[in-house]
Amino acid sequence: MRSLALGAAILCGAACIPFEPYWWIQDPRVLGMRMTVVEPGGYSTLLHVPPGQQRATPLPLDTVELERFVVTPEGVAVEPPIWLACSSPGCFDRFYAEGYYLADCPQPLPFSLPWACRLGEGERLRVGFAGAFTVPLHTGRDDVLTIMAIGSRSPDVSSETCLERYAGAPHEGLQDCLIARDLFAPGPLWAVLPFAPELAMLPPEFLEQAPDTHPDITGFRVTRERGATRIEALAMPGDTVAMAPGEKVTVLPLFLAGREQEFIVLIDPDADGPLPPEAKEQAEFVEINAQITALVDQFEKPDEYLSLYNFNAEISWVVPDHPEPATLYVQSRDTRAGRGFAVLHFDPS
Repeated sequence: MRSLALGAAILCGAACIPFEPYWWIQDPRVLGMRMTVVEPGGYSTLLHVPPGQQRATPLPLDTVELERFVVTPEGVAVEPPIWLACSSPGCFDRFYAEGYYLADCPQPLPFSLPWACRLGEGERLRVGFAGAFTVPLHTGRDDVLTIMAIGSRSPDVSSETCLERYAGAPHEGLQDCLIARDLFAPGPLWAVLPFAPELAMLPPEFLEQAPDTHPDITGFRVTRERGATRIEALAMPGDTVAMAPGEKVTVLPLFLAGREQEFIVLIDPDADGPLPPEAKEQAEFVEINAQITALVDQFEKPDEYLSLYNFNAEISWVVPDHPEPATLYVQSRDTRAGRGFAVLHFDPS
């Protein structure tokens, strides 16, 4: 029995080492980025955007805002990133491998960029797109616009230094940098040629559907429970909510109606043959990512993917005996181009 206990102790010594949970924010992290149409161009006049929602995919002549989502521990600030753009397959991989001269991007920005170029810097950056002649209408997954944000996670390293390390062999010191990259396809492309004869073959419901929009978080329902006491409150993103030791805190992100959009795709049964395309209804799924800046007990986040028929987005934890001020970061991400991001602060005093 003694030898068995000793063996179990040895095994536990190797396998039972405490680890820090992923949801506890102790250093700066980048969750992602998004593109939002802020000034629609002339090609967007036929689109039906639901009231209060923001379009997630650009068209020619649109002005968009690029935004990076970064989470940091309490009291920590990071330097704004440098934004890069390109569209050809592997263009950022070539820039990483070869480190060629990085020119400023042309303005207005074309949708076709064979080489990586520099858009500017800042946590948010506005970019105007060029006309329809720059849109490659044959686009595949490898031909869409790719945006990269390179920044620093350390006060001792600048974002400019991180850019130099990314492009310069042997790429040392990138652990001090925050790098995000995502793909952005223009659309809906039928709006670029709204009077083309081919559109007469498309079903009306396809042309009338709403474009892809962001699943923005508009508020939070906060519940605090301890014993028989239950307190409920509504909070806006950026608000500060009280919490006390021993309470179970439950936070439910609130969305506008249509947070997961239903949409129509066209299936061509015979490629270029005479049969018209068939309309097929689909629905988005939304992923909720929640992280917090303080160590709490029994932290639980929602299921990985939430749909129209399975949407339980509650985030909960138990406040420890000696709590610290905390910030909850919540990101929503749908299966198309939609992204949402919001924060909520908690004060134990």
